[in-house]
Amino acid sequence: MLGRELEDGFINDVRAADQSGLYRSRWQPLAAIALIIGGFLTWAALFEIEEVTRGTGRVIPSSQIQVVQSLEGGIVRGIQIAEGAQVKAGDVLMQIDATSFLSKEGELREQQIALLAEQARLDAEATLADAVIYDPVFASENPLATAAEIEVFASRRTQFTTEQAVLEKSLSQRRGELSEAIAQQDMRQAMIVPLAEEQELITDLAARNAVPRIELLRLNSRLAQLEGEMAVGRASIARLQAAIEQAETEISAARSSYVLSARQRLARIQVELAVIQEALKAAEDRVERTQLRAPVNGTVNRLYVTTEGAVVQPGAPVADIVPSDDGLLIEADILPADVAFIAPGDRVAVKITAYDYLIYGSLVGEVERIGADTITNAEGRAFFRVIVATDKNYLGRDENPLPISPGMIAALDIQTGQKTVLDFLLTPIRRAQAEALREN
Repeated sequence: MLGRELEDGFINDVRAADQSGLYRSRWQPLAAIALIIGGFLTWAALFEIEEVTRGTGRVIPSSQIQVVQSLEGGIVRGIQIAEGAQVKAGDVLMQIDATSFLSKEGELREQQIALLAEQARLDAEATLADAVIYDPVFASENPLATAAEIEVFASRRTQFTTEQAVLEKSLSQRRGELSEAIAQQDMRQAMIVPLAEEQELITDLAARNAVPRIELLRLNSRLAQLEGEMAVGRASIARLQAAIEQAETEISAARSSYVLSARQRLARIQVELAVIQEALKAAEDRVERTQLRAPVNGTVNRLYVTTEGAVVQPGAPVADIVPSDDGLLIEADILPADVAFIAPGDRVAVKITAYDYLIYGSLVGEVERIGADTITNAEGRAFFRVIVATDKNYLGRDENPLPISPGMIAALDIQTGQKTVLDFLLTPIRRAQAEALREN
């Protein structure tokens, strides 16, 4: 009995184990599938990818094409560039004949040198200097002008010193005459004093008939003569003093006239130099403008004059240059259905179709502006005009850049936002559901 019970129990255990293994074999695949689906949905709900609006456009320069013009015009003497050439700002593109402008500049410069030389001479005259002092460099570079002014200075200085010497001599003579007149006056005064005493004594004696009256008359006559000579002497002294003052005034006036004429001419020279300086700047500018230079770095797009000897009219264009230093602008057409999610500042990946994107990469840019209204192309399709600005104007490395020219075609990926993978998967379902609800 005991053996039978053990056998039945063993059989039941085996059956239970078989049933449990069967259940596991049925549910394990389902559990694995459920786990995979759950994991995928979790990943799809959490992982975000960028939402991109695509478009195409063409490269345009960020600034207008630079037109090079000849302000004065003239005969073309040299052409240094050709269409399609790369130029840098300041490069000479074309040479206009500068003969007449150089002649005018040289004439003005000679006038300036002459005035500067005269100015130095007048400075010496105005300060009553004994010689004209020129800067050694100026004197060595302009020997004719300085020599001429030194000669003028010497001549005027000789004339001035001669005139001063004559006046000084006259003054000296007048002073000598004055000294002599004063001495004579003193001598007369010395003679009058004893004669006056003698007159007083003789008058008393004559009254007492002690001396002949004729002696008194002779003495009175002598005193009267001396008094007359004293009066003449005083007048002569006054006249000589006036003559001395006049001579001193003439000497001072001659000196002042010499200095004043120099200063007056100096004032006029300052004005003339200022006028000539401005005229010289204008002449130098005209000479400089005969070398027509590139205003910016860029590419010569068109040459209006291609032969030496051609005549360029004033103000006429001679070349068009497409700037290259400016960042590029991409002019793209975006469908109205895609423009709603685009905003200024959105990042853009710009792929230039002329260069393989997988090899040379793309440019980074951002939306700069969006057109306010749609435009219609030749096929009648409506677009919004979107302008994208790039961070640089070339592809590749800085040491070996690949140039990008206006007119090249670009493919744009405009990053308008981010969505989860689940949102992308559910979008068709939601759209279909919304359309079904509208139909119902």
